Amino acid sequence: MRQDEPLSVDSDRLADLFVELGETRAAHLMSLSVERLEELMVCLDLASEQVRPGDCIDLSGQIRALGDSLGLLSLSVAARGVSRAVQSGDQVAVAATMARLRRIALRSFRIAAELQHRSG
Repeated sequence: MRQDEPLSVDSDRLADLFVELGETRAAHLMSLSVERLEELMVCLDLASEQVRPGDCIDLSGQIRALGDSLGLLSLSVAARGVSRAVQSGDQVAVAATMARLRRIALRSFRIAAELQHRSG
């Protein structure tokens, strides 16, 4: 079964970021943010595998905040879903929301890379 859903992005937030910081600094921030998101996803995967709910909630909260700051709304929503699933204790829901978050994070990486490429 192929899961596909539209990726929601706050284009105004992204545009504001580039206007406020300038293209070079905004592209650098996007690069650093993607690196941080990759680190957080690795840590979240590990915490989930080791069934460490407190860490999962904290890490998904950090991913959500990063998504909010960059205007990556789908990423924020997916991270919130992981947090709620972890809090519920439903391991099937945790697995499903983690899979969704991974898919959306990969697509978010691609968007960030495209923005970096376009900005020079």
